[in-house]
Amino acid sequence: MITDLGLAALVADKIRSGALPLPPQPPEKYFGGKGSGQRCDVCEQPITVDQLQYETDIAGRTLRFHERCVEMWRQARG
Repeated sequence: MITDLGLAALVADKIRSGALPLPPQPPEKYFGGKGSGQRCDVCEQPITVDQLQYETDIAGRTLRFHERCVEMWRQARG
């Protein structure tokens, strides 16, 4: 499991490279539910059915996150 510090660094690297968008304003809506087996846009690990999956749409792209990963992405805003 990635530490919080490692996860924060991963989020920052992905935002810097453009692989992970960070819009100027936070998304208005998030959707949550059982994991679908798709990969998390932060850690790139599958979000399994026993995990909570968060989704949001940004610029025509659906982003998927684990609970910890979405929190780190939100915190990247400062």
